[in-house]
Amino acid sequence: MGRITKRVSIVALLLGCCLIFSGCLKTRIVTDQPASAEQAELPWAHGFVNGLVPPINAPLDTEPTCNGAGVSEVYFRQTFVQLVAQGLTSSLYSPQRFTATCAQGGETASAQRPPAYLLEDNAIRSVVPPQPISGSTSVK
Repeated sequence: MGRITKRVSIVALLLGCCLIFSGCLKTRIVTDQPASAEQAELPWAHGFVNGLVPPINAPLDTEPTCNGAGVSEVYFRQTFVQLVAQGLTSSLYSPQRFTATCAQGGETASAQRPPAYLLEDNAIRSVVPPQPISGSTSVK
């Protein structure tokens, strides 16, 4: 009887340590755009090694929900069930829940499109001729 009690105590201690040391993740990123009521959500983003390996089913696609208005706020966190899943796998599997709140307005949002030099498609880039620096002389 003493052996079974000792094993149960060790298992309970290990499970408790897994839950305590697994931690909790909650992050909110806010832009200067006013928020609307529309939200896009990814309930289970599958990350690994305590968040060091980013989620394999991300990024969250906000285009169908936000209709080009951009994003006002991004919030990611772990629910209790996701925390238990992370604790049971010794933090090898670390799921998260992503929620993006759409911005108000249409195409006027400034944060939805990156500058042209960050785009991958070279055909989309606008080529601007270099401007001479004022005060410099040209060599002929």
